[in-house]
Amino acid sequence: MSGSIIREKPTMLGPSRQDSVNNANSPLKLFTHAKTTITEIFKSISVYVGDANKFLDDVNKSDRNLLTNEKYKEIQQLKEKVNRILSIISRDHMKVVFFGRTSNGKSTTMNAMLRERILPVGMGHTTNCFLQIEGTDKAEPYVLTPGSDEPKSVSSLGNVGSALSREKLDSDSLVKILWPKEKCRLIRDDVVLVDSPGIDVSANLDQWIEQHCLDADVFVLVISAEATITVAEKKFLHNVAQRLSNPNIFILMNRWDATANEPEMVDSVRQQHLDRGLEFLCDELHICDRQEASEHRMFFISAREALLKRNKDPTSSPRTGFSDGHEERFAEFNNFEHEFEKCISKTAVQTKFEQHTNRGKEIISILRDTTSNIANRSQTLKQEAVQKLTDMDEKNNKLERELRSMTETAKDKIRHVSEDVYKRVAQTLNDEIRRLYTLIEEFDRPFSSDPEQIPLYKRDLHRWVEERLGSNLQTRLHHALHSSLDHVHREIKDRVKGVIENNERKTLVDSIVPRSDFAVSYRLDCLNLCSDFREDIQFKFSLGFTSLWQKFVQNQKESITGSKSNYELTSPSTSSLLSSTNDLLSTANNISALTTKSGLVALGGCALVWRSVGWKVLGVVAGIYGCLYAYERLMWTKKAQERAFKRQYADYASSKMKLIVDMTSGSASAQVQQELSMYFAQTIRYVDMEKDDLTDSMKQKKIEIDQLLKYIDKGKKLKKQGDQIDNELNDFSKQYLSSESLTNTNE
Repeated sequence: MSGSIIREKPTMLGPSRQDSVNNANSPLKLFTHAKTTITEIFKSISVYVGDANKFLDDVNKSDRNLLTNEKYKEIQQLKEKVNRILSIISRDHMKVVFFGRTSNGKSTTMNAMLRERILPVGMGHTTNCFLQIEGTDKAEPYVLTPGSDEPKSVSSLGNVGSALSREKLDSDSLVKILWPKEKCRLIRDDVVLVDSPGIDVSANLDQWIEQHCLDADVFVLVISAEATITVAEKKFLHNVAQRLSNPNIFILMNRWDATANEPEMVDSVRQQHLDRGLEFLCDELHICDRQEASEHRMFFISAREALLKRNKDPTSSPRTGFSDGHEERFAEFNNFEHEFEKCISKTAVQTKFEQHTNRGKEIISILRDTTSNIANRSQTLKQEAVQKLTDMDEKNNKLERELRSMTETAKDKIRHVSEDVYKRVAQTLNDEIRRLYTLIEEFDRPFSSDPEQIPLYKRDLHRWVEERLGSNLQTRLHHALHSSLDHVHREIKDRVKGVIENNERKTLVDSIVPRSDFAVSYRLDCLNLCSDFREDIQFKFSLGFTSLWQKFVQNQKESITGSKSNYELTSPSTSSLLSSTNDLLSTANNISALTTKSGLVALGGCALVWRSVGWKVLGVVAGIYGCLYAYERLMWTKKAQERAFKRQYADYASSKMKLIVDMTSGSASAQVQQELSMYFAQTIRYVDMEKDDLTDSMKQKKIEIDQLLKYIDKGKKLKKQGDQIDNELNDFSKQYLSSESLTNTNE
């Protein structure tokens, strides 16, 4: 809202009042300007309340305890209150009630002020009910009667409002006369005039006051100069004073033109009326002091003459109906109008707009305090949220570092355990391979050399070796492996629980139990591994030439292989010692070779002996050789064949299994690594969940901070907007409601 909507107060009239209808300096303009100004201010208040309600709707939905439900409901009702005040302001007007006894000239006085014969006048009791004259923007006047919204012609006023009519209304009924504003300055300036029945024709004075007088700004008591203030008139004003604090009352001594017939009595009669009026206003009602009452509240007029001057009949003579001294009486009437206009404008502005101004200040104060409190509370919450966000960011970074550290540590642990498992399995498997001969000897199944039974025997032997070897490995390695796994499991669990803060997740981590059925699988697959095994269980004589030759060749190969191995494994410092040992071994091998060769020499010698010694000796030797052959042949039983088969199988299987030691150890290591990795993944996911929750909380906290920043910004803007409107109301109070302003109005 830019700039001030307070307008310059119009200049007040001087003592000499002009009769021009378009007089822009009329005191009544004060009310018009004040009404326009306060209307614009309350329109701004309405916009302000709407903006504040939108803001508070958003705040109320945020569920941050920034606004109580009671305060929210209270502020929601302010919009309706402002609209109601705007509606009241649009209907606000300056109201004056004319009262007095019957035929004292109340209607004539009003017609003179309106400069036109509007109300019915005449001799006797003329006005039967309350007649209210107010302005309308329509071009033609009309009348509204009680209980009907149908406009009626002004010509019907004589029938409904006159006491002489047969269609009489109740004395407390109100007939509204809507007169075009362009025809009358008073009406155009929001003045409403109310004519009342004579207070001497009805006893319902209290009911009249309650229905038609409580909102009046000025009361005009019209008294006939030929009489004096009666008890009925005093009673009415006393009742008014009891209900209204310090009412504004004017006393008009009408028909003062009658004193023209008795000029010598004018001053004494005037003083008598003045004394009685001052006594009543000042001493009984205590409305004002005597000087103010004598100068500004009591006037001696002739309403008939004033009406004739302002609404002249073109056919009448200029002096028709005028008595001596009419100019002074007309000036007195003008002076009354001027004082009346100043008083009613000042009173109406103060009584009507002061309440609106105070109510507007209350509304602004409520909204400004509420929005300011929300802004301040939001500022506090924002600071707390920023601190929490900082803490969460630090915690998130720490959690990220812990997560990386745990992952690296777990990888190292798993790798270390996997390598240990590899070594353990390889060592144990080599031990079992060395014990393979013993293991195979334990295989107990009937052996048959039948070619059809041999494959079945080998199949069962394959299965036996595979099962027993795997079982032995399992037995020897189970405890050590599971002990290592349990240790790593505990370390991982304790590390994860140390990072997690959520107790429920800690419980879930505790509930993760490693697989109870986990066991390293040592599948050797002997069936395929030894599928190329070919047994040789045919009988072979140990002293036969083939056997002897095979032993000789085998010894040579072993001698060469052993020499190379020893040479490769020997360090330079022990080379001299091993060199002498190799010489001894070479000598022994040579001797063995010579011994073997001596067998051949012996055969050759046998041939020479046969030539030299004859058949007897040769026969004895041949007999011994034959006995040896026969003995070995007889000893070549199924048991011997089975032992030979198992020995051959053990040799073959040992050589093959040595080839798969690395593969089997690697497989076991991979299984352990997979098991530990799975367990680590199961536990570490709760750390990831903790981190995800923290990330989500940080995002939510950022949204909350952004929202609080909006609240702070909007709250400050609304407070500034409220301050501007409050300044407008203060300026309005200074310009229209302050004692200085009211003093200037009276000048």
